[in-house]
Amino acid sequence: QLTLRGLDPARHLTRVRSRDGLTLDEADIIAAMSDDVQMLVLPSVVYTSGQLLDIARVTQAAHKHGILVGWDCSHSIGAVPHRFDEWGADFAFWCSYKYLNGGPGAVAGLYLNRRHFGRSPGLAGWFGSRKERQFDMGPTLDPAPGAGAMQIGTPDILGMAGLAGSLPMFAEAGMERLRKKSLALTGYLIELADDVLASRGFGVATPRQEHRRGGHVSLAHPEAVRVCRALKHAGVIPDFRPPNLIRLAPVALYNSFRDCYQAVQRLRTIVDERQYEAHAAERELVA
Repeated sequence: QLTLRGLDPARHLTRVRSRDGLTLDEADIIAAMSDDVQMLVLPSVVYTSGQLLDIARVTQAAHKHGILVGWDCSHSIGAVPHRFDEWGADFAFWCSYKYLNGGPGAVAGLYLNRRHFGRSPGLAGWFGSRKERQFDMGPTLDPAPGAGAMQIGTPDILGMAGLAGSLPMFAEAGMERLRKKSLALTGYLIELADDVLASRGFGVATPRQEHRRGGHVSLAHPEAVRVCRALKHAGVIPDFRPPNLIRLAPVALYNSFRDCYQAVQRLRTIVDERQYEAHAAERELVA
């Protein structure tokens, strides 16, 4: 977006560095808010470590500086309850193929705070038209009054089919209940990692406090890339994130405490029997 507006990301993009390479300190984010910052875009959950940021605190601080705030909720939607209106977020967006179980190609989601309704979209498409006028095919765009104005093209019907089956399950189960189970599952994983894996070279890279934790647990290991491949071979699907992280994401809707236990036992076997040595020390295309 900066490049499209003739700006140089090297000059006009401010990045907040992690102190430990895994997490972000909200105080550092707030300290970077200066009068020349126009927009803040951050992840709700840091995709590497699984840290859940204090969305309300950061949003409130940004607004004191007149900064618009948007949140990438791809790693929290479906695992953490969201209260965008209450937090005051200006906008948020997310993919639907992770915890929402929409599958690859599922449509993304967008939240726009009501105070921004009626603004012209920066990138306009015909599907952002006012619905009762959309098929008039007029020469100028008559945008929808709400967040629908930000739509561009016709959504993929097959990409929405998975969500048509998944979202009612979330409504029935309730996000508060799912969050409670998610925290119990990730907490159990951390306990198992401490008891079983710490002596085998694994470290927990995810914050241990519940209010700082999203929906996945990241384990650090020097042989993470090969261990990750061996774990897939053993029937557990993790993913690898450079340089040395194995992410495990027990999904509250369908994963069990037994699943967590078995995953850790298979990790122990992989390391004790050095099964990872049978795998290449390079990441797969889909890691």
